[in-house]
Amino acid sequence: MKKSIVSGSNVTLIGNGPFNKRDLTLAKSLAPFVVVADGGANALYQTSTKAEAIVGDMDSVSNETIKLYPLDKRYKIKCQDTTDFEKCLGLIEAPKLLGIGFLEGRLDHQLANLSALVKFPHQKCILIGLNDICFLCPEEFSINLPIKTVISIYPMGQTSGFSTGLKYPLDDLNLDPARKVGTSNEVISKVKLRFRERLILIILSKKYLTNVLEVI
Repeated sequence: MKKSIVSGSNVTLIGNGPFNKRDLTLAKSLAPFVVVADGGANALYQTSTKAEAIVGDMDSVSNETIKLYPLDKRYKIKCQDTTDFEKCLGLIEAPKLLGIGFLEGRLDHQLANLSALVKFPHQKCILIGLNDICFLCPEEFSINLPIKTVISIYPMGQTSGFSTGLKYPLDDLNLDPARKVGTSNEVISKVKLRFRERLILIILSKKYLTNVLEVI
């Protein structure tokens, strides 16, 4: 297996799901080093953006597109037990990651991508969708958001924790995806969150991307 992809700057990661050029431009302005996950290269080919590397099992990228990447920029990993997104999260070493093309398209792919965020807790990764952003909540998380901002707190497993700044406090609630989730909570003051296990996904409007990027 090739060595890790190391970047001193934030990384924009392109997936195989739908994304728009506006989000690509936004992500690149915040994370200029671009990496594509397999078939994400096909969509990127239609733009003027050039990626630094392509990662995956290479079963989705077209023959025409793959030729654009020198052999030393192709990170082919023949493993059917991991998704292309997981392969990227396992290889990339960077301060922070912004992912586009991971929150739209096929529902099973979206669910797998959300699960991957939990599997790689060391990665500070924010997924950008057409309307929302999603990221794994750090062990302790604090952020200033406008009053009445909608914030959803979704558990990917059983856990509990504490909160301040939310209309509906989470203190000692047993959060569980099959029993109790935190959809559509509301900000009433500075938000501070702490959970016993790193199993919580935070969902916010995309307009708060830069706010989250500063504190994640």
